[in-house]
Amino acid sequence: MKRKKPLLDQPTPELVEKYVLQFQNSERYYVSDQAIIKLFSHFPENSHLEDILLKLSVINDLYSTNIYATFKMAKHIQRLKIDPELRKRSTAIVNKIAAFPITGKTINFYSFATKYCNWHDQNGYPIYDYFVERIIVAYRKRDQFAAFRKVDLMDYARYKNVLEQFRLFYDLQQFTFKRLDKFLWLYGKEKFPKKGSTKHSSGRGKPHR
Repeated sequence: MKRKKPLLDQPTPELVEKYVLQFQNSERYYVSDQAIIKLFSHFPENSHLEDILLKLSVINDLYSTNIYATFKMAKHIQRLKIDPELRKRSTAIVNKIAAFPITGKTINFYSFATKYCNWHDQNGYPIYDYFVERIIVAYRKRDQFAAFRKVDLMDYARYKNVLEQFRLFYDLQQFTFKRLDKFLWLYGKEKFPKKGSTKHSSGRGKPHR
């Protein structure tokens, strides 16, 4: 039996603020965010392997991004010399980080890559994950706020553009990408819960591979 499509509220400023406040009032979510902010403010650069490994490991744990070869991923990020790209808000660097070569193949850790870049520049790099994808695709089907296919969201430049169109279409320009992300994630989590998940699980979705 097919699951019934959830009814979606109009994404007004009031609705966004409601879920942003809900996020900030959650000790688990808020404290996790503050811990990451503190860590990245102490280690903003990505030239030293130990700094990358520390930041990567914390994101991997708090966001459940399922990177099993953290040291190799840290080396991969170090080789990419990402700091100049982050400073100019390059979208291409996200897909470069995501394309992780290991054991003769490339695994696409796209969700992780968006999160790693986001914590270096919260308003320059919106986060991609399962719940955000589900909710923006649902709004596209309902309101046609932008023309895109689901696969297009795996190209980070396209994904960021879709979120910009979402913000414009619903007159939400007063919200930064970070605040918008909190709304999209919590609302998507509420409307499209994963089987076996609970309201209190804190993971931000598994990476697409």
